[in-house]
Amino acid sequence: MRANNFLLIIYLLVFVSIKSVAQPVKQEPLELVLQRLELQFDVVFTFADENLEGIEVQLSNNDQSLDSILGELEKQTNLVFNRLDSRYIAIRRKPQVFRIFGVVRDNDTKEPLEGAYIYTNSHYTLSDKNGYFSIQVNFTTDSVVIARHTGYKHFYLDKEQWFADTVAINLVMDFQQIGEVVINYIAKGLVKLPDGSIQMNVRNLEVLPGLAEPDVLHTVQVLPGIQSINETVADINTRGGTNDQSLVLWDGIKMYQTGHFFGLISAFNSHLIQQTRIIKNGANACYDEGISGIIDMKQQDYLLNRFETTVGVNMISGDFIVKAPVTQKISLILGARHSINNLVLTPTYKSYYERAFEDTEVVLNQQKSDKPVDRFQDFSFYDLSGKLLYDFTKKDKLRLSFLHINNNIEYEESASVDELLQIRKSYLKQSSLLSNLRYSHSWNANNTTEFAAYISHYLLDGRNIADLENEQHLQENEVTDWGLKLESKHEIAQRMLLSGGYGFKEVGIRNLDNIRNPGYFRDAKDVLRIHSVYAETESKKRLGNLYLRAGLRASYFTKFEKFSFEPGLVLNYKWGANFSMELSAQSKNQHTTQQIDYQTDFLGVEKRRWVLSNESSVPLLKSKQLSFGVQYNRNNFLVSLEGYTKNVTGIITSSQGFQNQYQSVHAIGDYNTQGLELLVNKRFARTNFWTNYTLAKNDYEFPDFSPSVFPNNFDIRHLLALGGSYVIRQFEVSGGFNFRTGKPYTQPAQDNLDDYREIVYESPNESRIDDYIRFDVSAKYRFTFKKMKGEFAFSVWNVFDRDNIINIYYRSNDDNEIEQITQHALGITPNFNLRLSF
Repeated sequence: MRANNFLLIIYLLVFVSIKSVAQPVKQEPLELVLQRLELQFDVVFTFADENLEGIEVQLSNNDQSLDSILGELEKQTNLVFNRLDSRYIAIRRKPQVFRIFGVVRDNDTKEPLEGAYIYTNSHYTLSDKNGYFSIQVNFTTDSVVIARHTGYKHFYLDKEQWFADTVAINLVMDFQQIGEVVINYIAKGLVKLPDGSIQMNVRNLEVLPGLAEPDVLHTVQVLPGIQSINETVADINTRGGTNDQSLVLWDGIKMYQTGHFFGLISAFNSHLIQQTRIIKNGANACYDEGISGIIDMKQQDYLLNRFETTVGVNMISGDFIVKAPVTQKISLILGARHSINNLVLTPTYKSYYERAFEDTEVVLNQQKSDKPVDRFQDFSFYDLSGKLLYDFTKKDKLRLSFLHINNNIEYEESASVDELLQIRKSYLKQSSLLSNLRYSHSWNANNTTEFAAYISHYLLDGRNIADLENEQHLQENEVTDWGLKLESKHEIAQRMLLSGGYGFKEVGIRNLDNIRNPGYFRDAKDVLRIHSVYAETESKKRLGNLYLRAGLRASYFTKFEKFSFEPGLVLNYKWGANFSMELSAQSKNQHTTQQIDYQTDFLGVEKRRWVLSNESSVPLLKSKQLSFGVQYNRNNFLVSLEGYTKNVTGIITSSQGFQNQYQSVHAIGDYNTQGLELLVNKRFARTNFWTNYTLAKNDYEFPDFSPSVFPNNFDIRHLLALGGSYVIRQFEVSGGFNFRTGKPYTQPAQDNLDDYREIVYESPNESRIDDYIRFDVSAKYRFTFKKMKGEFAFSVWNVFDRDNIINIYYRSNDDNEIEQITQHALGITPNFNLRLSF
């Protein structure tokens, strides 16, 4: 009996204990809590009674330190606890409206950032030249303070951080993070990702030699392995490939026209490009074409918080950009640029004009005519772009982009022939219209689906009247490329990214020739429809020391009833703290190419016309490429060495620009190129130096020719570039030296024409042009006046005015003599740029 009573007592005690523990901690008046704390810690609280009236709190743990308890009370109340000394603590209400003082710096360099945009729900401000700012906040209505600067990720300042004497905001550059680690590359604003691609943040770029303002397609030529053999942005050669073998994307749409002034400047406003990714090998499976390289440009993709206007002018064109938040969910970005030569003829325009129209009918006819002729000519270009951003919800987003490009040249001659007025009017119009509609939905934090519909339309329309007797040639080259894409991405435990998708595209290309006297008419249109699926896996974080990406793209060409497969692999192994090794391999196909017709050109200005593969006279282009590189990176000192080998099959002679015995011969062949690319880059606090050297060998192989193997038209054996920059506060200066060996060309084997009045040539590409040498400088100054930001930049291209030859070829003249034609690069060319942002 006693035992039972004892057990009953134990049971009741346990039940009461559990009941008391299970009961939630009740809130109690703050005054009672403070009285206990005064006794427990021997402190004294001073306060106004009305500040504590009606406030109840609960402590999760009474065994905390006093500072921990005070911090918990501050979070539960609208009060601030200030220690006056070791014993006395003053209590006051948090102010509803007060000012935050802080400084904004670059997270890596710790340099102050001027012009950072700091805002709340109702107020905004900009940081000054030293990075300092102050902003008014309301503790009740404002939940967070946000700091934003172009080229950097957003920074969120929570309420707990508002009460520091000086708030420190360190902004991190907004680069795509692949495999956790990126490497600064050549200049600020360029980084190398573990998959071997280069990412460019245009808005954060340091000034580069010879450029008064950012130009994406000029900037990519700073990178090893990428150059323009004729000094244009419309003819970029990546590891020995022709320009049409480089895929250039604008907001996900293929560009068939990339240059203004017929190739001398980019056909889009680079100030509207937020990020650009440059790939030489190891492209993602989502990309089609681009067998020699990919340049993927993207505009801003997040909503705006304030209205901003930017205007700029240089010695070639003027532009303006408007960025406007229409509503809280809708933003609009608009930009326009136009040439200024109709207002003023600058030295830069004259230099570009002479370079663009050298050895064309526009210039040659002026030199040849021995009759009194009145001439009129006009040249202009413009581009218009826009983007609509609409966030239905946090998970649903709509983006609509468009770009319109136009180049126009008109050439008119009039003269009296047999007492009759004869007028010769020729023109050349080159235009593009691109548009893309994208909708994305985030199912959850790990799953995203995106649908896109796009169209890219290109038109080259020319009329060339050969002489005042009205011999006429009409030509058109039209490309319509439209398609649909569906893509899904899935993250697994924040380590692996699985992606896959389907795409359909239809490409139609039309070529028209209409010649009067002698009569000839051709109007041909080809259409190709392609279905594609792809899948890819990528390590979001390194698997130990290894980064991995593997993918496969499969395409079906309905016209040929043929499949093609494009596997790709990228491995990056981090060896110790400072070394890494990279292996890339890929196989790619391409179904569009450009052919060059020197016999029926557009006024001699634009000789390229797009054509589609037909699996007979124009086969599918196929490339296989393998590269291996090692890198050493420590204390802002980078050494990178990469070797590669590439084979491209299915090239046609008319796409290579032959100006020798093979100019009018149609043949199919391939080319093989091998090379080494070395980069050394050292950055100090304010100074940056870099050098890159490329050694390459590039040979054609045409089985029908003799010899069948000979140097490629783009075979540049040695290329060396040296550059440096210096930054002090708002002033930047940069200089660069460029050297490369001359390109191959073919000389006549004898001084006279043969019996068929044709030129007899030596072995193809047996001779070489003189070495190319150029030195450039640039300087930029940034300033702020009240709420306006501005920059003034000045550059000089080819400072020493060296007469560089970029091409030599031969033709027969009216006297049946062999005539040498020499084409020159730009001479000394100054430029300036003034930009203001409001």
